[in-house]
Amino acid sequence: MILKKKNFLRCVLSPFDLFGKDEEGLSKAFAYTIAKEPKALYGFLHYLGLSVKNTKNNFKSTSIQLEKKYRVKRTDIEIKQKNKFHIIIECKVRKNKVLKQRRQYLNCFDDVPCKIMCFITQVNDYQVQKYKDIKVCNIGWIEIINIYNDRKYENCPIIIDFIKFTMKGYKMREQKEILVQDLSKENEMKRYREYNVYRRNVVFGNPLYFSPYFTQKANQLEGKGISFLSKILGILTLRPAEIVNYEDDLKEFAGGKKNLVKKWMNGVSIDKNSDKTYTYFFLDDPVKLNKPLLKDRGRETGRGKNWIAAMIPKNRCVSFDEFVKRIVAK
Repeated sequence: MILKKKNFLRCVLSPFDLFGKDEEGLSKAFAYTIAKEPKALYGFLHYLGLSVKNTKNNFKSTSIQLEKKYRVKRTDIEIKQKNKFHIIIECKVRKNKVLKQRRQYLNCFDDVPCKIMCFITQVNDYQVQKYKDIKVCNIGWIEIINIYNDRKYENCPIIIDFIKFTMKGYKMREQKEILVQDLSKENEMKRYREYNVYRRNVVFGNPLYFSPYFTQKANQLEGKGISFLSKILGILTLRPAEIVNYEDDLKEFAGGKKNLVKKWMNGVSIDKNSDKTYTYFFLDDPVKLNKPLLKDRGRETGRGKNWIAAMIPKNRCVSFDEFVKRIVAK
């Protein structure tokens, strides 16, 4: 592993990258994050349904252990607080739903009021079961990412690094389909039209497509509304000057299309004098719609359901089904 390339001024890797891109590496990265940052731990515990407060005393009383060995098995992560709770976590990557392993850890729990067996996989099934007094649940890694996709964690560097590591190294794909956002600023319209790039303040999550909504103020030839649909080929969160360090990632996103990589790099370089960190969406060539799709009008209750109305919220995503319905209706 090359930590810093020749002729570059800094290493772009985080300590998480040293864990490796396998099941064990992801398990260690998650365990380290919740052991190091109390906000990460209690965000996860609350998601599992535990009513435990994020206090210094509670954190001090909680133990987090990796790879505890039993007679015929080994757990990935265990979280304990004496006389309160015991959580056993089994981590899976690129595998189907866990079936056979649901029962094999049931005799490993301490005698505490709350016992949870949690399987984290790349398949969301939202299934919760009960074996005697043990809660068994199966959640997706993307749900772990979504727990921390909240402004209250934006000042936690370790959480941000963990999410970036997970999204990049394991190519997690959120179930959101088409991101729709207003576009009216001249620089951002130019970035989208000429360079196939869409820029945001730091966000997480991986929609599959992006559709800009040109506002009246944008004064575009196509008019107001959604006129384009662009496939998202890759997403990176970085400072603009760092883009030269990510050329290999861009090549992978582009599937070898050198001209597209060059366009993307030029699109990010519009911000070359900025030291802020942004999230950049790298897009395929857009598909133009025959007629613009507009917001739902009127004032009645429920307008814009599954679609958009009035001001478009941050990170508003719509489904392919709803998008196609609107096209057909035209």
